[in-house]
Amino acid sequence: MRFLLCGIGSIGQRHYRNLRSLGQDVAILRSGKNTGYNRKFLDDFFEGEKREGHPVVEFHDFREALSTFDPQAVCVTTPNAHHLETALQAARAGKHLFIEKPVATSMDGVQELNDLARKKHLIVSVGYNLRFHPLLKKMKELMEAGAIGKALSAHVEMGENIEDWHPWEDYTSSYGPWREKGGGAVFCFSHDIDYLYWFLGMPEKILAVGGKMTPLKGDAEDMVKSLWTFPGGAIASMHLDYWQRPRRRSFSLIGTEGSLLWDYEAKTLVFSSRKQGEDAQEWNLPNFERNDMFVEEMRNYINAVEKKTAPAVSLPEGMDVLRICLNIREQILH
Repeated sequence: MRFLLCGIGSIGQRHYRNLRSLGQDVAILRSGKNTGYNRKFLDDFFEGEKREGHPVVEFHDFREALSTFDPQAVCVTTPNAHHLETALQAARAGKHLFIEKPVATSMDGVQELNDLARKKHLIVSVGYNLRFHPLLKKMKELMEAGAIGKALSAHVEMGENIEDWHPWEDYTSSYGPWREKGGGAVFCFSHDIDYLYWFLGMPEKILAVGGKMTPLKGDAEDMVKSLWTFPGGAIASMHLDYWQRPRRRSFSLIGTEGSLLWDYEAKTLVFSSRKQGEDAQEWNLPNFERNDMFVEEMRNYINAVEKKTAPAVSLPEGMDVLRICLNIREQILH
């Protein structure tokens, strides 16, 4: 397949490498406003590609890229605030879409994108890569198989210091700490919002508190707590922050027959039965590599386009997650 990759920040570079490793043809659309990190990628990785007989195709104009390269799919890896603008241009041109999370930073124009996708029969996927984590997938399988009985309660915790994200740059130069650029803990950690939605469905009510609370620079929310209720009666709590060290990401699920606990950092999943005398079961992935999820994510998307089947994370699901994000942000920012 031919992919047009729009944006070569951290996630764009990851997707470029992975798509090339999967044997795909990739052209790049970029603004030309390079940070040192972008420049190093261009100089080092792209030069290596050329030496191996794969000269990099670059564009600075979207229309020229579409007409000259004629991609089958567009991969949207621009900063959050520009996702929808790029996606709409591609959809109007009839291109399949892979959109990094979140789909957008407001609902304005999102329905138009969905209508275009339906009308033109486009395969659109949203980049919630944690759905491809082997232990999180195992946790979902166990829940659906009835291992914990009826789900009663869940808790999600995700926290890490934004200063640690990209050691090669000042965090204030990224979109992360700025509301106008689509930053903030809610959008940036919407992966965790997505998997809670994936497990328990659309919440019927959310209560949220938090906002800009830490000494970090910027104006986007950096600490948020929320409580969720679901139509089936389950309840959940969630903590997101840009501040804590060491990094923490975990998801616990309690049911009528037992409980499940996924710990991303420990690379473990534990099932505990409520029956007395039963030992806990543990699964672990000591050799797990983070990039494995992104590779599987792209394999899933390529397969969906080639076979014209639904991808693992559809546009309507991404829209639901965006609605949840906006619900939380509305409560903490106004």
